[in-house]
Amino acid sequence: MKISNSKFGLFLSLPGIVLLTLLIIGPLIFLVYTSFLRYDNIRPVVFCGLKNYKYLFRQRVFWLSFKNTLVFCGGTTLLTFVLSLLLAHCLSRITRGSSIFRSFAMFPWAVPLVVSGFMWKQMFNPSFGVINDVLLRTGIIKNPLDIFGNPTLAMIGVILADSWTRIPFMTIIILAGLESISPTIYEAAKTDGADVFQTFVHISLPLNRKAMLTGLLITSIFSFRTIDAIFSLTFGGPAKATYVFGFYILDLIYRYFNFGVAASLSILMIIFLIGIGSIFVYNILKGGKL
Repeated sequence: MKISNSKFGLFLSLPGIVLLTLLIIGPLIFLVYTSFLRYDNIRPVVFCGLKNYKYLFRQRVFWLSFKNTLVFCGGTTLLTFVLSLLLAHCLSRITRGSSIFRSFAMFPWAVPLVVSGFMWKQMFNPSFGVINDVLLRTGIIKNPLDIFGNPTLAMIGVILADSWTRIPFMTIIILAGLESISPTIYEAAKTDGADVFQTFVHISLPLNRKAMLTGLLITSIFSFRTIDAIFSLTFGGPAKATYVFGFYILDLIYRYFNFGVAASLSILMIIFLIGIGSIFVYNILKGGKL
């Protein structure tokens, strides 16, 4: 059988297709099936149609977790993008010792999200945290801030902690896109008298849109479903101020043992993620035009 034969390619793909079916497609089908069951470990398991979904839409905690998830996802994605964009452009201009600086920039990526959360919790500690100490010494605040005791500040704290571990990954993507731009374009712009800001706005941003959209796509999807930093920092509190979809699913499974409703919420999360991803994929396929 020749390599150019399509059947040969299909034959080589069979192990991957089988593995994909066992690990992803199979559990997904079972998840969809479970979402239509009354499976609460109290009454007999029976088919209930869309009742689990209707139940969720009537719950105040569902809409609260939905709002918190959007705020957390949007804040993390925006902060990660802005800082990664600045860091990538700074790294792209370093010529001597660039590999050393790039290696240092990647260190937060190697830290597990849960460990990062515990680290930020110590940094935000009102009694001995370094952040409160700096703010007090500089006179920005007069009294220590209890970041994770305040509902508004708690969300800001978990966004900062989660963004810190995601910045290196998006920086790599944006930096790779920048380095794919031909240096002759920058040389021509410099010859025409363009300054750094004009070069950034009219060359770097337009020609690097695909890489930026790819980074935004991956970051938004992961931050939408991830609860690691929140788990180690606030555990959804205070007063459910950081209670996101992931925590709601955990409570439905391990606290209430309501697997049917948990499956329904998981399906809704998948639908939301498909919607978010479709927007970015559509723009990427269009050529990176927003």
